[in-house]
Amino acid sequence: MTQRRAPVVGITISSGSLSGLADRLRAIGVTVRERPLLTFAAPESWAPLDTALQRLPSYQAVAVTSPRAALAMAQRAEALRVTAPKDLAVWAAGPATAAPLEDRFGPVHVPSSLVTIDAGAGSTLAGAMLASAVRAPVLFPCGDARRDELPAILRASGVAVEEVQVYRSVLADPQSAREAVADTDAVLVASPKVATLLASVTRQGDRPALVAIGPTTATAARRAGWAPDGVARAPAVDAVLERIRDVLGLP
Repeated sequence: MTQRRAPVVGITISSGSLSGLADRLRAIGVTVRERPLLTFAAPESWAPLDTALQRLPSYQAVAVTSPRAALAMAQRAEALRVTAPKDLAVWAAGPATAAPLEDRFGPVHVPSSLVTIDAGAGSTLAGAMLASAVRAPVLFPCGDARRDELPAILRASGVAVEEVQVYRSVLADPQSAREAVADTDAVLVASPKVATLLASVTRQGDRPALVAIGPTTATAARRAGWAPDGVARAPAVDAVLERIRDVLGLP
């Protein structure tokens, strides 16, 4: 009897993200190839963030949609010995994003329902902020390739948003992208930029199954010409594992 080959999954997310996912995939017989295609670095200058932190009393709220942005902001505030005014409303897209902010900025508001297939973290957070009658201006620390949902929704409702870059993303080269998907049965993508890159270096018919971490990445993949085979219901290990198992037909 011919032994069935273990399915191969390529994980392209940045190191440290979705900790434990690779081990849980291996535990169910999956061969995992970890090939991060997006890395992160400090902004070209900290001056815009430093200025914003010194001006915290002029803001009515802070909104953060990623743990990376939250950590960068908290660490910079600590270095500058900045503390938040008592009446500043600090909002985060989820518990992992809220955690780095709590020691330096006090209680953090987190929406009661997070990412679903129909709404991304940014739109969910913006909706919760509007429901609480958030006031302007709002400080939005983000990456250089930040998603549009939160600032777009707030501005459409008349809430002024000031964006400040707290990290920048570095995309892998095309050859690294080809190697990340070669001979895989499925590939996990967690960034619109990576989804677009992979679509540009692969051909229909030669592509593995594509699993997107959320709706924003899935939309970018579709626009690039590679529709995902599955979209995780939340950017969490359990949800991503569930979707990969479904795509691969694993019990």
